[in-house]
Amino acid sequence: MTAPPDAAWLPAAARALGGSAAVVARTPLAGGYVAASVERVDLDVDGRPVPVVLKAASPVEVAAMRAVAVVRPVAPGPGLLAAGEGWIVVPFVDGTPPAEGEPVPDAAWEALARVHAHWWRRRPRGIPLVDAAHWRGLCDRTLVAVRGAAARTGDPAFTEVADALTAWRTDPRVGGALAGLPRTLVHGDAHRGNVLGGALIDWGNARVAPAGVDVLTLAGTFGAPAPQAYTALFDALRPGARPPGVAEVERAWADVHVHVHYLGFAADHLGVERVGEMAAVAERGLTILGPLLAT
Repeated sequence: MTAPPDAAWLPAAARALGGSAAVVARTPLAGGYVAASVERVDLDVDGRPVPVVLKAASPVEVAAMRAVAVVRPVAPGPGLLAAGEGWIVVPFVDGTPPAEGEPVPDAAWEALARVHAHWWRRRPRGIPLVDAAHWRGLCDRTLVAVRGAAARTGDPAFTEVADALTAWRTDPRVGGALAGLPRTLVHGDAHRGNVLGGALIDWGNARVAPAGVDVLTLAGTFGAPAPQAYTALFDALRPGARPPGVAEVERAWADVHVHVHYLGFAADHLGVERVGEMAAVAERGLTILGPLLAT
């Protein structure tokens, strides 16, 4: 993906900002804004300095940003100024992600609650669905990384995890959970690195899935509940949407899905011990799912 020429995005951004805009400076960005082409663009809008982010974006990210833009009254992210085929323009958020040990800002949790509640049991156009086929594809992609680590290191523990993934790929407990759980628009990668100033950025992995995938990822620990800022607002906006039985199934499913989702990264970067820990959490989630689905 490459950034569009200024003629493609600047007029639309100027209309959103309410004036005539000219480019003053450009600065490449990294961190949570990672993409093939992403930069801070400093604009002059009728004499006002306005920094924005111009990002080459996948069709999914463009669709997701358009979907979150309709959520009100609190903007669920840095806001969408303009979008086109393969690109988005959003306001520049000046900040750094929360450090390890720092709490995620309540604003991020509240934004997530509003997104989940707004799109509850609805599917925005252009967003992939997490279903049994998606799960099989996720396992296949993760298997490539885990088998690569086994070949690279010769450690039999990686082979054991690969065998487990092969079995999980068609595990009826995952299919049973996905068949019954309500879905919504999820960020899909809501870790600390994608939180800037209370805003959730980088929606390129957005999916239509059970909300627990975001809740568990952002909470960042096994079994950690969402804070009151999330649960109170979600329950107020969607009262009774998650009865206790559904909530328990969603938490167990999320443990499986999230840990398999990040197993490939762990196999490439974090070593066999961490891979084993994550696989054990996924296995425990499956063990919990069995009796929950039977009731």
